[in-house]
Amino acid sequence: MFAVSVHRVQLLLQVLSVKRFHHQQQQQQQQNNAAAQEELTQSEIGEICDYFSRRVASEPYDASRVASFITFLTLPISVLKEFLKLIAWKKGLAQAQGGEMAPGQKPRIELCLENHTGLNVAGNSSAAKSNIHYDRPHNSVDFALTVVLDPAHIPHINAAGGAAWLPYCVSVRLRYLFGETMNVSFLGMEGSHGGRACWSHVDDWEKSKQRVARTVEVSGSSPVDAQGRLRAVAESVQKNLHMCLQGLRDGSGVTASSGTT
Repeated sequence: MFAVSVHRVQLLLQVLSVKRFHHQQQQQQQQNNAAAQEELTQSEIGEICDYFSRRVASEPYDASRVASFITFLTLPISVLKEFLKLIAWKKGLAQAQGGEMAPGQKPRIELCLENHTGLNVAGNSSAAKSNIHYDRPHNSVDFALTVVLDPAHIPHINAAGGAAWLPYCVSVRLRYLFGETMNVSFLGMEGSHGGRACWSHVDDWEKSKQRVARTVEVSGSSPVDAQGRLRAVAESVQKNLHMCLQGLRDGSGVTASSGTT
């Protein structure tokens, strides 16, 4: 099963070097002509292949990880480029920290391919397994960022963890709306034991969620620079979660209101 799925993805990667789902973009009436004519560069195609090797074609086999990557490849090229900036930034951080570190050694944030719940879409299709959901008619894509927190800044850890969750991880679910109007919105935040593995008080967890929602609202609608909208959002989410935990550790508490600082 794993070999079949890997072969399927490799075929999709070969398509990238030829036309790359160009006919799908032409069917999207809300995409402007300039965006529809975009093509991936050789370096971007190389980045996708590298990401496939590092994150998808790895053991143990996970059907949702493969399904998410297949969905990832069907995104419009302009949106795919945004995700590639996020992926390249995360890889650069890992290399600066000495390579892919073991969980808990270094704080990090990355695109989550694994579908922990399996409840987003009914059925047994690839779309049902995927943790990335592309709504073509509405020009939007839902995805999640996994934030690995720095254990040194966690004031309390419930070592029991939870199903599919490590005690120092949270998942931030986002929606990227593109086309004529472009922004990123906050859909929710989850963690082990409803966040109580890292946040010993429910009020602190709720305030942290409000703070993350606020920073997504601000950074997700701000003007875009060369680093890309999704990378800017991910960076601000990571920074604000770190500040929330630091406030709990220092005894200053969590404030719900925050910008991108």
